[in-house]
Amino acid sequence: MSQSGSFTFYTYARVDPSREDRWAYTGISDIFFDDEESARQDLRELRADVESEAGYTWQPMQLEKIETLPVSRETILALLNDGVGSFVRKYEIVEVID
Repeated sequence: MSQSGSFTFYTYARVDPSREDRWAYTGISDIFFDDEESARQDLRELRADVESEAGYTWQPMQLEKIETLPVSRETILALLNDGVGSFVRKYEIVEVID
């Protein structure tokens, strides 16, 4: 069973303190980025798009940093079968964009 290191990626999500399981499937796919600045830039563009649409109001979003479990046959199977949450070792909110 071969195993390699873990990876760090960035993503974002709507701020929702009532959501118990951050990684539960909501019907909206997460988008992941290789670096923090790319994720931040995409989030800024999303905010500009939302604010430019009449009748839409920006809701706070959180920029997140995740570290994966070490890559192995088992962790890839968990990712495929159980979703992203099963592959996340560590998760932190980097910034909230109001």
